[in-house]
Amino acid sequence: MASDHLASFENTRERLAGPDLVRAIAITEVLICHDGGMISAWCHKTLPFHLAVLGFYGVMLFFVLSGFLIGTIILDLLDRKASPKDWSIFLVRRWLRTLPAYYVWLIVLLIPLAYFGPYGVTWDEGKRVLPYYLTLTQNLGWPMVSGWYGVTWSLCVEEWFYITFPVLLLLLLACRVRSAVAFGTILAAFFIVPLWWRLSLPTNVDWNEVTSKIVPCRFDSIAWGILAAWFYRRFRIITTFHIPLALCGTFIVSIIWWSDKLPFPLWNGRFQSMAIYDVVGLAYALCMPAMMRLSALPPLINQTVRSISTHSYALYLCHLPLVLVAGDLQVRYGIRIRYALLFTIVTTLGGAILSWRLVERPCLKLRVRQSFQKVESRDGHSVQNKLSGF
Repeated sequence: MASDHLASFENTRERLAGPDLVRAIAITEVLICHDGGMISAWCHKTLPFHLAVLGFYGVMLFFVLSGFLIGTIILDLLDRKASPKDWSIFLVRRWLRTLPAYYVWLIVLLIPLAYFGPYGVTWDEGKRVLPYYLTLTQNLGWPMVSGWYGVTWSLCVEEWFYITFPVLLLLLLACRVRSAVAFGTILAAFFIVPLWWRLSLPTNVDWNEVTSKIVPCRFDSIAWGILAAWFYRRFRIITTFHIPLALCGTFIVSIIWWSDKLPFPLWNGRFQSMAIYDVVGLAYALCMPAMMRLSALPPLINQTVRSISTHSYALYLCHLPLVLVAGDLQVRYGIRIRYALLFTIVTTLGGAILSWRLVERPCLKLRVRQSFQKVESRDGHSVQNKLSGF
C-alpha cells in the first residue's frame, strides 16, 4: 500500500500541519542557537548552555524529517517497480528544491565578502574554498574546508545521501536482489558505516567540527527517518500508539538535553560522541507517526507555523552569514548593537521571503510531478497520493 499523502508546498489545500510544525520547531532551534549566540556575544554575554545546544537538536530534527519524507517516496518507487525515469525524476525534484536557492545564496554572500572585506574569512580564502562549495564537497570526507558559510555542512550531508542511497539501491536491484532485501541491506549499511567511521576517528578530534560534520559520519541521522517511514508504512498499527511513541521520543530527547542536571552521568564522553546521533535519531523517529496524524492546527497558529515552515530552508541558508555580516559591521564600523540586531532581523526575514518568492517557488513550478497510483486512505476513500514539497 502506498503512503498517505504528505505535506506539500505544491498542494497547499491538502498540506498536513505535522511536517510544517516539525520544520518550524527545527528552524527555530537553529536560529536560537546561531543568532542567539552571536547576539549574546555582542552584549558580552554567553548564551545559556541549554539554548546553545539547540542547534544540534534542530539539525537532527531536520535530518530525521528529511529521511522520513524521502523514505516514503523511495518506498513508493520500490513498490511500483519504478523505471529509471521515475528515479531520475525523484533526484531532479530534489535538486530543484534545494540547489537553486543554495547557489543563489552562495553568489549573493560572495558580494559582501569581495567588496566590503572579511566577515569570518578573507576574500582570498573565499576564492580558495569556492570550488568546494560549488561542488558541495566542503565536508565530503574531511572537516569543513573553511569557516565561511559553515551552515552548508548539513546540506552536503543531505545532498550526498539523496544520491548515494538510491544509486546503491538501484545497483542491488540491477543485480536481481529482491527489493525488500536490497532496501534492508542499504539501510543497514547507512547505519553501520557512519558508526564505523566515527569510531575510526582519533579520540581527540574536535567533535563539533569533525565527528558531527563529515558527510559519511552523519548518514545514520537521515537513515533514522527512512527507518521510521518503513515502520509507519509496514506496521500501520503503530498509528494507534502514535501519542505514546511521541511522548517516549520527547522524553528521550529531554533527558539527553538536560543530562548535565542529572545526579549521575548519563554516559561517558566517548560514548556520547559516538551514540548521541543514533539515540536522538531514534527519539525523533518515534515522533514521526504523531507528526503524520497532525492534520491541522488552530487557524492563527497554523498560518504562522506554515509560513515559518515554508521559509525554513531559506532561513537556514541565510541566517548565519547575515548575522556574521552584522557582527562584522558592528566591530569594524562601530554600529550600535540595536542597529546590528535590526539589520540581522530585516535582512534575514527579507532574504528568506525573497528567496522563496523569486527562487524556490518558481523552481518548484518547474518540477515534473512524481506520479503515483491512487491509494486507499484509512477511511476507505480513494485519494491521490500527494508527495511532500520535497
